[in-house]
Amino acid sequence: MRHPALGLVVLFILVLLFSGGTLFWGPTDLSFQRVWNALLFPGSDLSATQILWELRMPRVFASLLAGASLGLSGLVLQSVFRNPLAGPFVLGVSSGASLGVALVLLAGFGAGSLGILSAAAMGAFGVVFLVLFCSKFLEHSVSLLIVGLMLGYLMDALVSLLMYFSDAESLRGFVTWGMGSFSRLTLLETPRFAGIFFVGLALILLGIRYLNVVRLGDAFAESLGIAVRPYRLIVLAGASLLATGATVYCGPISFLGLAVPHLAYGIFRSSNHRVLIPACALLGALLALLAGWITEIPLNAVTSLLGVPVVLWVLLASRHRRSGGVRG
Repeated sequence: MRHPALGLVVLFILVLLFSGGTLFWGPTDLSFQRVWNALLFPGSDLSATQILWELRMPRVFASLLAGASLGLSGLVLQSVFRNPLAGPFVLGVSSGASLGVALVLLAGFGAGSLGILSAAAMGAFGVVFLVLFCSKFLEHSVSLLIVGLMLGYLMDALVSLLMYFSDAESLRGFVTWGMGSFSRLTLLETPRFAGIFFVGLALILLGIRYLNVVRLGDAFAESLGIAVRPYRLIVLAGASLLATGATVYCGPISFLGLAVPHLAYGIFRSSNHRVLIPACALLGALLALLAGWITEIPLNAVTSLLGVPVVLWVLLASRHRRSGGVRG
């Protein structure tokens, strides 16, 4: 895209339109007048006020924050690991959160005193801490990728054991959590989620120069005077924090973190992270809002149906462009 600023403005407008659409349309459609009155005069229409402030506004915030978080996390991981298949799941964040929830719902640990939200946060941050701790002793990003994958497999194995020995009712609750949802966030929890998002974003922005050159290799980055290890730790901490926040408040959401960076590359044709960071945040929020409109089927099924064609289209299109260039 020759004018990335124009593309970002268009994406921002689309995000605003889809956010507004989420407020108006749903199982019970609300007219513009009812939404306006519920926003400015909450006591004038109690049913509209309840629908708007207890259901739809939290869902809009959850979609915006989770979509942007997963898109940015996927971008950073694909850049650092130089792997187009890297995504938020790769560091075991979702697996750690799943283990924490499984210990509460399936094994009964801390039931009553430890909620699902706290359990997911403890599990996700526990895995992130282990991965970041290991990063201090590993020279290459590929080795850290393998550590994250192995920890994820270990967490998944423990969850499978808990599922095997659990009763049907507990298993049903855990499976429901694992489908992901933008409807779990409340207005009271929104500031905490937003705080996690902005801290993660700030860490990523601190390493934007590193991200712009890391695709050419750590050696090249060091030749430019960039301290690779500290910046790698900073941006991975930011990506992990974003993925953790999305997983804790919305459950494990598949494919957004993998698909969004590919879509951003395909649209903007740029490797400059000053363009890609806002592009991935906006595209992630837009896809999350779109997925949230389809309430009849589980969220993870929707994100997979949206994400798979996107990745296939971008990969096939890029291969076609390369082939065309060789022939010419």
